[in-house]
Formats: sequence, structure tokens, C-alpha cells
Amino acid sequence: MKRNILRLSILSVVVGLGLIAIAQARHGFDRGATDASQPAVLEADLPAGAPQPIAGHGSQAADVEVENPLRDASLEPIAVQGSPEQYEQHYEQADQLDVLPVAAVDEIPAAAQAFDPRGQAAAPARRYEPRGDTAAGPLPVDHELPLEAPPREAGRYHQAPAQPAPIEQETALPADSPAIDESLPPAVAARERFPIAHQPAAQLQRAAVAGEGTGRPGSKGLEGSQTPSLTLQKIAPAEIQVGKQCKFQIMVRNVGQSTAKNVRVQDEIPQGTRLVSTVPNAERAADGRLVWPLGDLEPGRDAKVELVLMPISEGEIGSVATVVFEAQASVRTKATRPELALRVTGPPKVMIGGQVRLQIELSNPGSGAATGVMLVENVPEGLQHTAGKSLEFEVGTLRAGESRRLDLVLNAERAGKVVNMITAHADANLEVRESISIDIIAPQLVVGLEGPTRRYLERPATYVLSVQNPGTAPARDIELTSYLPKGMKFVRANNAGSYDPQKHAVSWGLEELPAQQAGNVELVAVPVQSGQQELRVQAKSADGLTDSAEQTVSVEGLAAILFEVADVEDPIEVTGKTTYEIRVVNQGSKASSNVVVHAILPPDMKPITAEGPVRHQIQDGRVVFAPLERLAPKADTLYRLQVQALRAGDQRIRVQVMTDETKSPVTKEESTTVYSDQ
Repeated sequence: MKRNILRLSILSVVVGLGLIAIAQARHGFDRGATDASQPAVLEADLPAGAPQPIAGHGSQAADVEVENPLRDASLEPIAVQGSPEQYEQHYEQADQLDVLPVAAVDEIPAAAQAFDPRGQAAAPARRYEPRGDTAAGPLPVDHELPLEAPPREAGRYHQAPAQPAPIEQETALPADSPAIDESLPPAVAARERFPIAHQPAAQLQRAAVAGEGTGRPGSKGLEGSQTPSLTLQKIAPAEIQVGKQCKFQIMVRNVGQSTAKNVRVQDEIPQGTRLVSTVPNAERAADGRLVWPLGDLEPGRDAKVELVLMPISEGEIGSVATVVFEAQASVRTKATRPELALRVTGPPKVMIGGQVRLQIELSNPGSGAATGVMLVENVPEGLQHTAGKSLEFEVGTLRAGESRRLDLVLNAERAGKVVNMITAHADANLEVRESISIDIIAPQLVVGLEGPTRRYLERPATYVLSVQNPGTAPARDIELTSYLPKGMKFVRANNAGSYDPQKHAVSWGLEELPAQQAGNVELVAVPVQSGQQELRVQAKSADGLTDSAEQTVSVEGLAAILFEVADVEDPIEVTGKTTYEIRVVNQGSKASSNVVVHAILPPDMKPITAEGPVRHQIQDGRVVFAPLERLAPKADTLYRLQVQALRAGDQRIRVQVMTDETKSPVTKEESTTVYSDQ
């Protein structure tokens, strides 16, 4: 009885161990059958008591999942041998009896061990030898489970996939990364979270050729100084024996301050030995070396690599292990875009000679500071600055959102429309320009003089004096003055013209003359001297504007010959005598030349004598005086002619006077009455 109770107790323990082994066998096959290229995970990463994978012969093992309430217990897993059909039959019977067949447990060769891809060594496969019979009969000895288990039924077990599904790894994002809309399709969401990683290769290649960057900041932990440091130690027994397995260990520890990335341990199989197994599984390099990709190793963490070797010859056994790793460092900065904005204001119009005050507002509406800011001004024609034509002002640094206000004072020196351009430039090829149009206005004075340019002496002449303002601003306090020559005498002037005898000038005053307007005044003068007389007019304003005009008047004298014929005695009797006096007067202002006097007598009168300033001749009833070369202005001369009456009646004498100034003779008659006694 006691023996039966003891056997039942042992069976209960074995059943519990079996359930744990089966559950961990599933976990081991799922994890242990992954591709060797998957990065290894350190043993230290697994929590205490975590289930270990079940190893089998080869690179894969059957995955058997059994419901196990003791899955989290710290029990050593086992592998049960036998065909799936026999195992299922015995399992169902044992499940009904709440027992599991007991078998003797021995280690299988170490070469058949498998590795969990996280770096945990799988528990060795156990051989299950039955002790006693069950309802279904004994399990066959040394019959291993197949690599691929039959499909799971009723939740008992499932078939492990031929190739493990790829493990999805989420790339670490910066803490300030934007949240992704979960409603988006996975591909779209992935592109939004990792825009660089999901760009087409051709697009990334084009960006690289163009010199454009594709990198992104790493996590916050990669910022600052990164100082990973690894220690490498290889441990072996002091003595090993030929034909007996031994274990070599390689210890790697990160004693630095940051994570070592992509840690890879390399070693050679020592000469004189044969490799049995490695923990974790090793990759084979092209030169035969063993390579363990251990992944990332955080500060203070370590990793262990084991080689199970079979010595095959005597001698000194060993090899050199190496470790390589990567260190990552990241930095992030904020890229800003400074900008320049320029605004220039000033008066649209300014009087010539005045100052132009320009208000310059320079601002930075961008997101970063603009450095090396400089203002440049090229003073245009029409404006002037005491410092010259090229002006520069160093602003320096203009922070984001900052504005500066400056004044620029220029002098308006020439009338007209000018365009003033101001340029602001800064580092990073920033440049902005702003122009302002300024109309420099100015009054102008233009005087004119209209009147006769040829005048006879003593003949009054009227002259019109004009003053115009063709400028763009009013002219104020204008004084218009006409200066008379000595050969002309002032007579009168309109519009309150004032004559100054001392200056022999006439002046007018005008308070304001608007732009594009004109004013006129009149002046009357008499030429009193012949010759070229110059009449001058001048205008000036309080602004300093002046203008003048001259006009030359050619003054000539007029030879105005006037003569009279008178008989001294009238009437006279027949045979009586009378004298005719011929007075020639030059009433003009010019001397008359070649004055010729002819007297023509009627047939009933006979010339007796004649006298005058020149010689004469009497011919056929005509008295001809020689030409008088010059008769001065206002001068006169007298000619006398004595005649005798021959017959009674009204006798008429004709006198003709001709000069160089008169092309045809002037004729006058004088009547004398001749009577006779009856």
C-alpha cells in the first residue's frame, strides 16, 4: 500500500513536470526555430523562471502546447520521446487518469541542443523510457517526436510554422513625434511615422545625388557624448580530456556609459577540437569563424557565449575571440528661416533745396535671427548726402520678430522725379530691396519782352513785359524790373509800376506766382537818341530764382521835309515884280540828304534873279537849284526867286522838293494875282 502511494506521488510530480515541459516545448519551438540571422538576445534579458525552449535533433523541434497550470513554476523542462499518435493516446489516457507515464530521463547528445533566439539555451531533449504500462500500452523506447507535429486537435497541440513569422520591431521615435491617426491604412501610417524609411529607393538615391539629406534625429538618449566600452573575457577549464565534452565561455560586458549597438562576437574553433554546439547558435563566416550577433548591449549589462567542444587530440587548446560593436550618437537642432522685410516711407514731394527725410523700417518676420544685416544706399542723381553717393549702415543681428527704425536725411539739389533704392542684405544670401519715388519740385522764372525792335526817334513805343513760372511749385515775392537805356525816356507803366530816376528803371512787385502761371505788365517809352538801344528786364524771387531778358531796339531818325512857298507881294500889276520865298524845313529826327528844289514858272511870268544855299540855273522858265547835301533835323533853309509879271491874270508858280528819303518829288503851288490898268 505504501509502495502504491509512493508511486502515485512520483507520478503526480512527473505529470506536473511533463505539463511544464510540453508548454515550454511549444515556446521553445516557436522561438528556437527562428532563422539564425535573427539578432540574439542576452540571457540576462529573460526573467527568472521563464520557460526554456525544448531542443531536438537538427535545427527544428516539434512544438507541443499543453494547458499547464504550473507554467510559471521554476521546474526543469523535459522532452518526451514517442510518436505523436502514441503520445496522444497515452496523453489522453493519462489526462483521464490525471497521471502522465513515468520514464527514465537521460541527456541526449549536446549537439542536438537548440537555442532560443533571445539567447537562452534550450534545455536538452530528454529521452522518456516507460516504467510500467498504461491503459494504452507502453511508449516505444528511443522513438523521437517528429520535427513537425500533426495539426492541433481540441487545443492539445499545434504545428510550428516551417519558417517563423518575422518579428515586427517598432523603430524608436523621438519623444516629440506627432501622433499618427490610427484610422489611416498601415502603409500610409508607416510613411507618416517614418517618411525617410518608407521613401522609394529611387527617390532616396535621387536625393543623395542632389546632395539633399535623408537623415533624421535619433532618440533623446543618443544626444551628448556617447561612451560605450566593452570588456571581453574568455573562460575555459584548466584541463580538458580527449573524448570528453568541455565548455568554453566568452563573457562580454558593457562597462561604458551608453549602449553598444550591433555587438558581434567572433571566435575560431580551437585546433584539436570539434564543435559540438554553441549557446546561442552561432553563424558561420566565409572563413569558417563563428559569429554571434548579440544585438545591443546596454550599460552595465553583459552577455555570455558558450562553446561546447569535443577534444580530439592532446596539446594546448585555445583560440582568440574578438568583439566588434557600433556606437551611435545623435544631435538635433532647430532649422530656422530668417527673413528680411524692408519698408521705406518719405514725402512724395519736396522743394528743391530742402531736405528729404526717409523713414526706414527693417524687420525680420522669419523664424530665426538674421545675422550680418547691412543697409546699402546709392544716392540717385538729384539727391545729395554729405557722406557721398554710396552709403552703408551696419545693422548687425536682427532677431526673429525684431524691427529697427532708421532715418536717412538727403538734400534735394535738382528738380525732377527721382527713384531712391535702398537694399538690405544679410548672411544666408538674404536680400530685399525697396524703392521710393520722390518728386523734387521747384519754381522757375522765365521773363519775356515784347515790343518794336525798330523805332523812330520821338515816336513812343509800348513794350509788354511778361514773367512765367513753368516750374512745379509757386514762386513767391517776385520783383520784376525793366532797365531803360539812356536813349529812351520813360513815359508810363501800368499795374503800379514804379519809376526810379536814379536807376532809370521801372519796377513791379508780385507776392506769388503759382506754378504754370504767367503775368504781364506794360511799359511805354520814347526813343530820344538814334542808334541801338538795349532794353533789359529782370525778375528775381525770394527763393533766389532769377531770370532776365534783353531786347535791342534800333532807333532811327525820320527825315520829315516840310516846305512852304509864299509870294512877298500880291497882287501885282502887269510888268510888276514879286519875290517868291521857298522855306524848306526838316521836321524829322534824321538829317535829310540831297535836298533838290525846282521852281517852274507859268508862261506869263519871267524869272529875273534867284538865290539860296546852293547854286542855281535859270532855263526856259525853270529855276533849278543844285542839291543840298544835308539838311539837319529841325533845320530849315530859304530859297528866293524874283519874277516879273507879263500878263494879267491868276498866275501860278509850282515848286518841287525832292530828297534821298523821298523817291518822288513833293509839289506845291503859289498863286499870284496880276492885274493891269483899264
